[in-house]
Amino acid sequence: MQGVLLAERYRIKDRLGAGGMGEVWSAQDERMRREVAVKLVHAVPRIGEAETQARFQREVQLAGCLSHQNIVTVHDFGEVPVRGHQTLYLVMELVPGISLRQRLKQSTPPWPMAVAWATQIAQALHAAHLQDIVHRDIKPANVLLTPEGRIKVLDFGVAKFIGDTVSVHALTATGAVLGSPPYMSPEQAEGVREIDRRSDLYSLGCLLYDTVTGRPPFDGHHPMAVLRMHLDETPTEPGTHVEGLPGPLNDLIMSLLAKRPDDRPSDAAAVHDALSTVLIDHATRLPGGNLLDVVELGHTDSLAARVLKKSWQVWLRTQKDSASKLEEADALFAEADVYFNETRTKAAEAASEFEAHLAKRRKQAEQTDRDLVVRQAKAEQQLAETEYRAERLRLGIEEMHTDAERQAQRIMENARLQAADIVAAADAEALQIRIKVERERTARSSVVSHGTDISSYGFELVRRGYDRAQVDECISNLTSDRGSALAHVTTLEELIRNLHVASMGAERDNGQAVEARRRAADIIADANARARRASRIRSPSDFELVRRGYDRAQVDERISKLVSDRDSAMSRIDTLAKRIEELYSPQV
Repeated sequence: MQGVLLAERYRIKDRLGAGGMGEVWSAQDERMRREVAVKLVHAVPRIGEAETQARFQREVQLAGCLSHQNIVTVHDFGEVPVRGHQTLYLVMELVPGISLRQRLKQSTPPWPMAVAWATQIAQALHAAHLQDIVHRDIKPANVLLTPEGRIKVLDFGVAKFIGDTVSVHALTATGAVLGSPPYMSPEQAEGVREIDRRSDLYSLGCLLYDTVTGRPPFDGHHPMAVLRMHLDETPTEPGTHVEGLPGPLNDLIMSLLAKRPDDRPSDAAAVHDALSTVLIDHATRLPGGNLLDVVELGHTDSLAARVLKKSWQVWLRTQKDSASKLEEADALFAEADVYFNETRTKAAEAASEFEAHLAKRRKQAEQTDRDLVVRQAKAEQQLAETEYRAERLRLGIEEMHTDAERQAQRIMENARLQAADIVAAADAEALQIRIKVERERTARSSVVSHGTDISSYGFELVRRGYDRAQVDECISNLTSDRGSALAHVTTLEELIRNLHVASMGAERDNGQAVEARRRAADIIADANARARRASRIRSPSDFELVRRGYDRAQVDERISKLVSDRDSAMSRIDTLAKRIEELYSPQV
């Protein structure tokens, strides 16, 4: 190849390097009269030439749009026959220096130097990512280091072209691995085609790990084993390999190596800011040294380096000024300390005199306080005795009043219950008499008017109706039960009202509450007894049907009304009894 005129323009000179994807030569651009680098791409399947060349042209043209101090500039591209085969070529600027791969073989650099390199790579990636260009193969071999300490990233577009072209034609089926396994992201290891800028950030994390510690995060004898580590294993923190490595730098590298893209930094600009902050923090701790010399940027004419150098000089000058000001402040503090000691002595003497006078006045005040305490104790004792006698008198009056009210209420309640029982018994007896009279009248009367006969209860007599004796007995019992239940309701309501009025006094009378509960229990017992008796009362379904009996519809309606009234009164009895139990239960 040496001496060959490529594409009738580029005179090939020396071979600069070779890899699995091609080789790089230095050349003379005879048209532009400048030194260039020519990369011959061999690892491309020979398929439809138009398709391959169109893909190569698209990726190279995108890379050619990148113009940045940390990116190798692309000048030209094309396809020529080389050694009897059509070969794609790429013309780039010729960068003096060596690759980071060669530099790392010499020795492991100090970590500030590695951070300075990574900062420039992050700048290059940020410029490319703004143009939606993803490198896909960030590794030491694709990063050049100039004698001035400047970083140049190459092969933008080439890695994507080769990866897409080979993947399209299934050349990986033989087991060959595209890319560099020690620096590939997990998504590349899985074979994901649509990757984004966060894949480059992962590769940058691998490169930074390697330059800081002297080893990649994962290493092994077989490429597939390394890819499996990228997918499944967590690397050892770089701080365990490098003594004195700053914690923020250790954390940044581990975040760049996160398995999930969403867990990595958002973009290359954020990585650049974090790395710059680490360098600035380190610079402020250097004892008079020059950070630019540490990171080998002392002779570069980049604007960032100049700003950093100027900032460093300003910081040193500010440090000297601060030291001078501190000396002046120390002298002023010494004078102030002398004055303060003199003032403190005088103040101590004055305070001693004041304490003596204060002690004398305090003694007089304490004696006065003791006299007041004695007089106050006597007055409080007299007041307590007076209050005790008044309270005993009040309690005695209230107890007599409560006993009188309780006895009066008990007498009234007994009288009311007796009256209710007498009224209920009289009603039942009157009803029995009326039933007997009706039965006798009915037996004597056999005359039927032109219409229908009417009973003493107002029921019509029909040809097929309920037996009159059975109906009369049932209604009599229901009427008696209803009357008794309503009387109990009235008694319980009056009892609750009386207890409520009594509870508004000074204290609740537990004896009165116990009596109320007892009387409520008696009423409930009587109501339950009547309920059991009511269960034995015949219902309309038990009545016999006779030729001349009560109209069934009228009887059913009357009995239903009586049962409803009785059940409502029984339910009210239960509610009132529970109310007495809840509100007036004995207090502990």
